Amino acid sequence: MEKQVLLDDFSDDDKVESNLNLWNFKEEKEILCVVKSIEKGNFGDKAYVVENHNNEIVNIPELTALSTKLNNVEVGSKVKIVYLGSVKSEKSGRYYENFDVFIK
Repeated sequence: MEKQVLLDDFSDDDKVESNLNLWNFKEEKEILCVVKSIEKGNFGDKAYVVENHNNEIVNIPELTALSTKLNNVEVGSKVKIVYLGSVKSEKSGRYYENFDVFIK
């Protein structure tokens, strides 16, 4: 069997786009929102779709530390999430994104 030679012949027409409006927590450190739906996530976690203070539908990133804190939230709950920055885990020594979560 011949070895296939891979050429970079991609163009902008081949680019995959997403219409997902993901909360950019590194630019907008805090989000105040209402949970609109809770769906099955791409990584086994739940995916949270919220409506922010500007009445925009926003998807919350599927990050373990954040998903753990949102685990008991229900549709219709008012939520405030505050990005605290990157933190080093005492247990594993790895860095992760940390958040404060407030639920009403």
